[in-house]
Amino acid sequence: KQVQNIEHPSNDEVEYGGQPMSINASGMVLEREAENEVQPMIETDNVAHEREAETMIEGSSEAPKIKKHRGPTKKTDIHARTLEERTPIILNCYGQPIGPTPKDVKDLSRFLGTIARTTEFAPLNYVDWPSVPTHDQIWEYVLEKFMIPPEGRSWVLETVNLSWRGYKSKLKRMYLEAVEKGSNLDELYELVPEDELKDLISYWNTSPAKEQSKKNKRNREKLDDMHTMGPSSYAALRHKLKQEDPNKQEPSKAKVYRESRIRNPKKTYKTSYGNTKANM
Repeated sequence: KQVQNIEHPSNDEVEYGGQPMSINASGMVLEREAENEVQPMIETDNVAHEREAETMIEGSSEAPKIKKHRGPTKKTDIHARTLEERTPIILNCYGQPIGPTPKDVKDLSRFLGTIARTTEFAPLNYVDWPSVPTHDQIWEYVLEKFMIPPEGRSWVLETVNLSWRGYKSKLKRMYLEAVEKGSNLDELYELVPEDELKDLISYWNTSPAKEQSKKNKRNREKLDDMHTMGPSSYAALRHKLKQEDPNKQEPSKAKVYRESRIRNPKKTYKTSYGNTKANM
């Protein structure tokens, strides 16, 4: 975590593992935001940007009301499980959970989201997810709460990774809003250890980080064909469609696409339905 016996000027760019990384005054290697990359669809409690959000009821003459959001999922019941109370998880041929029930799959995903917000398992001031040294500890802890075949390890860690990145994105929005309003950062300090938050803020204020953030924002605005499955995953949808097929055949990509973008006519969504209808 700390770069020992090397003096680095504040926020200098250095070569680390063949990639330029930012080093702060204390020698902490800070995160380098990823380029615009395609991520696998993995639903967790924190990856809200991967699914279409409902905004208001269609046809209402009143001004849209601000939707009330619950607090972050804690899944204390799962964290309190003993080895005898573990839930078995069924995987598909890709190592993705599909059962035994949809609820079990959602519980696992949301449980992994809580791990991504636990600094002991997923500290926030590392370069990127591969550099976080706690992958083995995360997997061992998950196995204490769920019975998952070894083939599911990659999916578990990738899910925590996406939740970890989503959580940092949320923290950055909170920080920018606080700066804009001129308010203090007490709320952030309640969520993040002081040393980690200072390292994050130091990185967010560097020129490369600001440029990368603008690029990522432009790319995100181009996404206008989001699925409407809520917390369900594509793996679970494919499994459901296969079980409904009389011949138990794998569903086509076209069928999965149509089923994943069904809209409730009584609701209004953030993005246009035009491109989706044209694709259908």
